[in-house]
Amino acid sequence: MSQKLLTVQEAARHLRLNPRSVYLLAQRGAIPATRVTGKWLFPEHLLDEWLESSARDRASAPGSVERPAGPPGSVFVAGSDDPALELLPDALGGQAGGPLLFTATVGSAGGLRTLGEGRADLAWAHLVDPVSGEYNLPHVGHYLAGRPAVLVNLFHRDLGLLVWTGNPRKIRGMADLARRGLRFVNRQPGSGTRHFIDTALSQAGVEPDAIGGYRDEVSTHWAIGLRVLRGEADVGVATRSVAHALSLGFVPLTRERFDMVIPKDAFFRPAVQALVEAVRSDRFRRGLERLGGYDPSQSGRVLAEVS
Repeated sequence: MSQKLLTVQEAARHLRLNPRSVYLLAQRGAIPATRVTGKWLFPEHLLDEWLESSARDRASAPGSVERPAGPPGSVFVAGSDDPALELLPDALGGQAGGPLLFTATVGSAGGLRTLGEGRADLAWAHLVDPVSGEYNLPHVGHYLAGRPAVLVNLFHRDLGLLVWTGNPRKIRGMADLARRGLRFVNRQPGSGTRHFIDTALSQAGVEPDAIGGYRDEVSTHWAIGLRVLRGEADVGVATRSVAHALSLGFVPLTRERFDMVIPKDAFFRPAVQALVEAVRSDRFRRGLERLGGYDPSQSGRVLAEVS
């Protein structure tokens, strides 16, 4: 049996968590750890036993669903990306004994699929139906296969074209993306932003093959902004908050609704309710206002139920 002691960084790699989460778990006594001369150390064999025990507990629980290993009270979320989601750990940190938040950035469709497979507690999503203009509601039934759920708003956000400062290429809308010599950077398939891009291109009568860089894909809004900032692309679709943070130009395209999709059987769990309260908190709303490009007027409000 291995008696190896792991550092915080090594334990994070071993458990496939971020170091901050490992540190918080150790502080709360949720994982095997010891403190030596002011530093946390983790017996490797005890971490392995903890993982195996967590898996056995989930497998033996009646009606339990598969999800990543973690301490009681954790919330596992899969879905879309947005810079404002980074505000939530701080908003949760303002609550005594608040839950740990684990996220997987897999896009809106990927988040709903992961939720439907029972591998997450809830999903972030901003999928719009091009016919009705309704967000998320038309898609939930398809992915959750009849599992009742509620939609809780996180925020509304401005989405648009990120361009070089001053917009020297005079880019005004989606139709300009087909302009010869223009370098576009795209979002990955399955993301809500890619869904928006493809719908908007279709409405503008632009064929994807006519766009230079259409198949050049990244998975976050920050990655879009950095590609434009470094001059590796002329334009990409991202949030106004990224444009503000990087002092880039911004051509507005739409204001999106960004929601949490929460199964009803998970909605009243204390950890999930703590997350909803964090979204409703003044701390989270003030953070959105500082970032710019967000409307928090409905943050934390239950918008719809899916039976």
